[in-house]
Amino acid sequence: MQKLVKRAAQAQRQATRRAQQQMERENVDHRMRNRQALRSAVSEVRQNLKDARQARKEDWEMGPLAPKRDLGFNDYGAFKESVRQDWTNYGLYRARPQLIEKRCAWAGGVRQLNLAPQDRVVIMDGPDKGKIDRIKDVQAENGTVTLENHHRALSVGMFDNPARSQSMPISIGSIRLVYPLTNPETGVTKDVIINQLKAVPPNMQSSNMSLDRWQYGNKWDRLVPGLNKVIPWPEIQAPEFQTTKADTVREQVEERTFYYGLLSPPMPDQVLDELRNKYSRFRTRHEPWYVERKEMEEAAKKGRLEAIKSMQTPLEEFHERQRELRDTEGEPELSEEMLQRIGEHMAAKKSTVLNQAGVSEVPS
Repeated sequence: MQKLVKRAAQAQRQATRRAQQQMERENVDHRMRNRQALRSAVSEVRQNLKDARQARKEDWEMGPLAPKRDLGFNDYGAFKESVRQDWTNYGLYRARPQLIEKRCAWAGGVRQLNLAPQDRVVIMDGPDKGKIDRIKDVQAENGTVTLENHHRALSVGMFDNPARSQSMPISIGSIRLVYPLTNPETGVTKDVIINQLKAVPPNMQSSNMSLDRWQYGNKWDRLVPGLNKVIPWPEIQAPEFQTTKADTVREQVEERTFYYGLLSPPMPDQVLDELRNKYSRFRTRHEPWYVERKEMEEAAKKGRLEAIKSMQTPLEEFHERQRELRDTEGEPELSEEMLQRIGEHMAAKKSTVLNQAGVSEVPS
């Protein structure tokens, strides 16, 4: 059985080492792809600037005879790479947690981000500054969102497909939530820019949180700290699923088809063989009959070794006795005489080295 345990441990170490090597290769490939994409994007920006200078020169020199570049028959103004991609998030290697947390700080942080699709937001910087739009998708792992109508760019496909408008990711730090609030003094309701949101436990007594949100949304309420005002989440439609012949309905899953007691395994042996490969090298638990067979094999092997030892030559018997004597004696110890001779040799060696270097020995 020791051989089986050793084999399983060795297989586990080998699998761990292979997984680490695979992860390192994937990280290297990821860095190479990001570096190539960034290099391509930079070259495209340079080419766009060059084309813009050429177009400006032609417009100035040719006047009315200058070509019409904005008629839609060409890809004027379109990009082939993610030029407007936020490359500071990738850093050529991977997303920086500090940067992502800084982006999402005003909205409650990355773990409890208080933004959801269909939220109305205002763009705080960039070419679309001051425009209000709705969130189309949220990428919390990158600290970005995509909007429905703004912050878009013309994109050309991989195979020179016609240019189409594509939503580009925008940093969460560049947007703020917009929600209509009523002024308690004047009673006027108007859109207000909310600069800070905080996640709080849900209030089951209010209508802001329902059990449906627990299943199809976030499990907390979002609060404006300065006003103690709870901002409701956008309405969510529960998904409707259609059952087909290949699906397993909930009634079949919850139906009890196997009964067992304390003297039987928690599931049939066939299911155990499916969950745990019976021929796997990582297996550590075995059936009693398999353990008994392996112990019999080890006993037979020991018997063969004893039979071989009984037919040893006198020289082999002498070597065996010498090995046993060395094992019983233990580690050798240095005597006082041996330590003195070693010290004398070290002192002589030291004086020789000092004389060769031209340095006189300093008396202690």
